Amino acid sequence: MNKKNHRSRWLFIGLTLLAILATTPALAQTPTADEINAVAKKLSCPTCTGINVADCPTETCAQWRAKIGELLAEGKSEQEILDYFAARYGDHVLQVPPKRGFFVWVWTLPVAAVVAGLVWLAYLLRAWSRRRTAVPVAAATGVVGDADLEDEYLRRVQQDLERLSSAD
Repeated sequence: MNKKNHRSRWLFIGLTLLAILATTPALAQTPTADEINAVAKKLSCPTCTGINVADCPTETCAQWRAKIGELLAEGKSEQEILDYFAARYGDHVLQVPPKRGFFVWVWTLPVAAVVAGLVWLAYLLRAWSRRRTAVPVAAATGVVGDADLEDEYLRRVQQDLERLSSAD
């Protein structure tokens, strides 16, 4: 056997193995129930309200879990599977709304409401802290202090007592 035939034989064997590996699906293993449920928890049941596909006992969700298993066995990523279901059934099947289109409002409106509430609260606190209390002012002497108020009170009480005693 000459050297050229030997190389050709190894080249032929190598190319044959490469062709076999390229035509067979990747050596994907059957996904576990935990792997399937991890993806299924991110999808909403199309018939039940508020239940994810992993927890829903309906036949539809059983079929969806089987499809998720098939896609995982094909080597699809979690995001590719979620995109597959969203493309077929709409974005409403996703447990977490996407951050595009109309759903941008779902993400931004609560944040904007919190910020607006904090600004409003800061405004109120500032207004309350600047509010001045009314202080009685004497006509000739200016601001009346606590001692002056007490003297005024005692004078009025004294006048009332004199009126009551003179009325008897």
